[in-house]
Amino acid sequence: MASPISAAIQGKGALNLARRGLSIAYRYGATAARMDDALARFTAILGQFGCSATFPTTAIVVSRHPQLVRRYQDQGIEFAIHGYRHIDHSVLSAEAQFAQLSLAREAFSRVGIQVRGFRCPYLRWNEGTLGSLRQQGFVYDSSQGLAWDVLDGREAPAYLRELSFCGALPAAQYPSLPRIEDNLVRIPYSFPDDEVLVERLTLKTPTQMSDLWLGILNRTYELGELFTLGLHPERTELCQEPLTATLAQARSLTPPVWIARLDEIAAWWQARSQASVCVTDDGEGQLRLEVIGPPGVTVMARGVKADTPATSWMEGYSQLASNTFVMSAALRPFVGVSADTSSRLVGFLREQGYVVEVSAARGRFSYYIDQAQFSTEQERPLLAEIEGSGHPLVRLGRWPNGAHSALAITGDIDAFTWWDFGLRFLGM
Repeated sequence: MASPISAAIQGKGALNLARRGLSIAYRYGATAARMDDALARFTAILGQFGCSATFPTTAIVVSRHPQLVRRYQDQGIEFAIHGYRHIDHSVLSAEAQFAQLSLAREAFSRVGIQVRGFRCPYLRWNEGTLGSLRQQGFVYDSSQGLAWDVLDGREAPAYLRELSFCGALPAAQYPSLPRIEDNLVRIPYSFPDDEVLVERLTLKTPTQMSDLWLGILNRTYELGELFTLGLHPERTELCQEPLTATLAQARSLTPPVWIARLDEIAAWWQARSQASVCVTDDGEGQLRLEVIGPPGVTVMARGVKADTPATSWMEGYSQLASNTFVMSAALRPFVGVSADTSSRLVGFLREQGYVVEVSAARGRFSYYIDQAQFSTEQERPLLAEIEGSGHPLVRLGRWPNGAHSALAITGDIDAFTWWDFGLRFLGM
């Protein structure tokens, strides 16, 4: 039976924008007048854990408050574009979105902020959104929601409507990982976020909120994936304890969780995906590997003997001390694929850090695939099958410096003051 999250996502129901307006009015009614205080509190919490965050912000608001934005940028905060105005991009043509993005980039540039990323208002996008982002030279988009099953059947109808409205996908079926699509890095956004905790689920205690975010953190850590935590800065006071608990837990784990901004995650994912692995066979059962990649790239191995020191990692892997080494194994500890295997499948595996070799010699490899068709829905089962096989493997670490998973703290900003808020409803 499908989970409530899956059922809601597959349905066609949607929240209307009037209900969204009431939601926005609620959150600004409590805290909009203290946005600068909220941002100061937010960044102070980040500072306690030695990390930063990404704040997607509407360009019209950046234009009104350039000094405030530059002040936080000087503290290491990344600002991404959250539209020129806070409007639903999914109902706009590609041409209209291109024009909106052009205005937004110009507005950010005028105040001295170079942007690399984008997040759609309401997380609502269409193919025209992605095409326009590519044409404008954006590095990443973080508009695709993923919903985690951490509520154990307590999903409120308002939450399920929210998932449907935002077009979220079930994380149980789709890996929470960046993906490169025609040179644009797509970075998922995690549900439940702060708005869900406070308004859709109406949780009453910080402990209830913390339990859900810690549940996502623990699940992404187990899977080696990414938790993109969403916290609108105006709710910092309400969500201070769950944010602090999540960061504290992330900092306590070994191997570590990489806590990074979205631009850092996008840059890493691009660079690591372009790493090269040179394999030389001496003909006597030994292989020499040389990995050339960005600083922080690591090699993980299981079930092989290498001539370099190794540190125990997780899932039976060890982290090798050198990226150039000689090893011995009965079979080639890579993923072999047939010439007929889907190029999309091959690209997906290489993006995950697997060493993939095209060969007809099925019996030479620890793991072999002959599969002509491959869909997004098959990604998570394939990863589970490869990792669960226990076969000898050598692969690149997914995250830098041996980190096991990643955490990005983000918070959308569409108003700094009541004045900004009021102008939103006048279309200004």
